[in-house]
Amino acid sequence: MAPVFDTIKITTPLLLHMIGKDIRFPRLFLLKCKLTLGGFKRTTDPRFPGELIDLAALPVWVYINLKKKIGRHRAIEIMRVALLTGGTAVKNVQFDTVHKERNSRNSSKPEIENNRTGLVRWNKMEIVERTPRRFEIKITRCMFHELVVSVGIPAKTPIVCQIDNAMFNSYLPDEMTFDRGLLRGRIADGKAECNFVWKLDQRPDSLTATTL
Repeated sequence: MAPVFDTIKITTPLLLHMIGKDIRFPRLFLLKCKLTLGGFKRTTDPRFPGELIDLAALPVWVYINLKKKIGRHRAIEIMRVALLTGGTAVKNVQFDTVHKERNSRNSSKPEIENNRTGLVRWNKMEIVERTPRRFEIKITRCMFHELVVSVGIPAKTPIVCQIDNAMFNSYLPDEMTFDRGLLRGRIADGKAECNFVWKLDQRPDSLTATTL
């Protein structure tokens, strides 16, 4: 089994750099967050899977404590940079583009696997369309959103959504686009579902007309 990619090695230096401008002892601040994390996890709703709590609790707890220290706006922006950087790194490792050609099939397959057995396996996902030129899925339940809403910080969900935007629009930027069908059309915006739509360039000379 391949070793698990440790995003903390990427996000911790970023957090230390950014919060150092507002917090005098940034390392001590992060250490306190880690030392008190167990207490926070025990306060979460037991209906959420333990593995989901283990994955999400630390960035959620860091944000909650940052918001108390420096305010919501700065805390959100700091976590946005950290989560986007760490999240896109995880996605890039997942797609394994060093060993797998960048094409539509090699982008859709790991996304399906991730929704069925990976980091977002607690969500409810349906495949809407899967053709050589178009791939669409919809998420009808987002457990991460339910978790952050339960602890009073729904603003964290759109940041996680932005990881998808950043990764999928950079995977094949000249040949494939990713969008959600419409602006503010996510569960986090009050909608019943989230749509994920990938479209390949329709030109005949497109290099990625690989069966999805």
